[in-house]
Amino acid sequence: PYLDFRGVPVGIDIRKVVETGILPIVNTGMAHKDGGHPMIGGGRADAPMECFKGAVVAFAKKYA
Repeated sequence: PYLDFRGVPVGIDIRKVVETGILPIVNTGMAHKDGGHPMIGGGRADAPMECFKGAVVAFAKKYA
């Protein structure tokens, strides 16, 4: 995996997601509300394609 699962700041091309049908993987993590505790949870998820389709429509309305 890229950078050993460390995660990187990225920009996602909403048009490419809709064109290819390939959804980005969303890595999640939960920290304890009080400092000094280890991470209490984490996982991965796929955002629904509808999010990206809606974003393309909104982008086109604003910038087209």
